[in-house]
Amino acid sequence: MFVLAGFELGIVLQEQHSSEVTSSQSAIMLAECSLVMLGVNALLFITSLLEKMPARTLIGTGLLLATAGLIVLATDPTDAWMYFGVSLTSAGTGLVLPVIAYLAAATSPPRLGAVMGGLAAASGLGQTLGSAAGGELFGALQHLTFAWLAAPLIAMTGLMLVRHQLWSGTASTVIHPR
Repeated sequence: MFVLAGFELGIVLQEQHSSEVTSSQSAIMLAECSLVMLGVNALLFITSLLEKMPARTLIGTGLLLATAGLIVLATDPTDAWMYFGVSLTSAGTGLVLPVIAYLAAATSPPRLGAVMGGLAAASGLGQTLGSAAGGELFGALQHLTFAWLAAPLIAMTGLMLVRHQLWSGTASTVIHPR
């Protein structure tokens, strides 16, 4: 949520710092973000992909897509590439966030309230910090902010590659509903 909040704020703030991005383009990019995320969510649930693929694979793929999108946005802020970068970033976050929520929802019933409450709290904190960091970074670095927002995603991807044991149990296996 940290990266998603900073990314969405960056789209809005970019119009103020660039003569190439208009208000209507920013609105289209935000709508594109929502539609791509909705499409990825639909793909996950309609195709039962969550039950068929390991969560680690889905999360890793999402992190790579989001990172690639942010790097595209940082390196080439022209129209076509911006829409492509928004699509990649949206697809990646649209893949990661529901998988994490789905994993959290699969916890034991006595712990479900605490786990879901913790997830909601972490999400709210991530949005708050992501918006603050994105605003500060965008004020200083403009479109390079997107590259800096990729850093937490790169760190998480590296952590997944290096620390396999963190992903043992349900997170490294295929998710099966009860």
